[in-house]
Amino acid sequence: MKGQAWWNAILNIFFPENGICLFCLQKEKSAEYMGICTECADKILEISENEKVCPTCGYFTGGQECPNCRNLQFGTFAVGSVVPYEGMFRELIHDLKYNGREELARPLGYLMARRVKRLGMARNIRAVVPVPLYYSREEERGFNQSLLLAKAIAEDLGKPLWSEALSREHFHQPQMLLTREERLKNIMGAFKYSSDQQLSGKAILLVDDIITTGATLRACADVLRQAGAEQVYGITWAGGYNVKLLERIAGSWFYRERIKEKK
Repeated sequence: MKGQAWWNAILNIFFPENGICLFCLQKEKSAEYMGICTECADKILEISENEKVCPTCGYFTGGQECPNCRNLQFGTFAVGSVVPYEGMFRELIHDLKYNGREELARPLGYLMARRVKRLGMARNIRAVVPVPLYYSREEERGFNQSLLLAKAIAEDLGKPLWSEALSREHFHQPQMLLTREERLKNIMGAFKYSSDQQLSGKAILLVDDIITTGATLRACADVLRQAGAEQVYGITWAGGYNVKLLERIAGSWFYRERIKEKK
C-alpha cells in the first residue's frame, strides 16, 4: 500500500467520517480535496458562474440592482464570493466561526482559491492579507477565521501570506447587528496598515469569511490603497443575496435536509 493510501486507511480507522464529502455526505466518490468530492466542487464553483453576481462586491443579485454598490465608488476594488450565504454553506462557515471547527478552513479555503483563479485574479496578486479581528474578539474565539482561510488560500495560490499587514484599532458593535448605513459608520477608522512591506504598485488579495454590505472589506481596501497598493481584490466564502435568487434555488441540492432525506 502506497504512502497516501496507507495514511487514508489509518484515518478511516480512527476517524470514520473521513472520506465523506462535506457537501453531499456520500462516501466513495472521487475526491477533489480534503473532504470535497469532484462533483460537489464543480457544482459549488458553477453557482457563482451561473447566477448573476455583482463583479464589485460579490453579492448574488438575482438579476436585480446590487444594493451594496448603488451610489458608491469602490475604485480599484473587486470582490468575488464562492457561494450565497444560505443552506449548508452558511452552516459550514458557522461551524468554523462559532463552533471551533478550524479544520473546515482548509477545504473552504481551497474552493475560495479556485474561485480566485477562475476570476483571473491570481496572476496579479503579490500577497494574501486576512481581515483582522479586534484582539479581544480573537482571544474570545481562540482564532481568526479569516486568517485560517487566508492561510489555505495563500498555500494553494503559492503566494506569501501577510498575516499582520492589517490591524484592527477599535471594535464598537458586531456588523451583523447593524443596518447598511450604520455599518459604514461603525467601521470608519477601524483598520490600520501595520506592516513594513512596501505596497507601491502591488496587487493584494483581501480575505474574509462573509460579505454582506461590503463595508468591512471596503474599509480594509481603502487602508491598503492609502498605503500604496495599486490594486486590491477580495475573496469571501459566502456573499449576501437577493430574495429573487431564493425563488430559483428553493429545494436546491445545497440544503442539507434535502440530502439527508435521500440517504
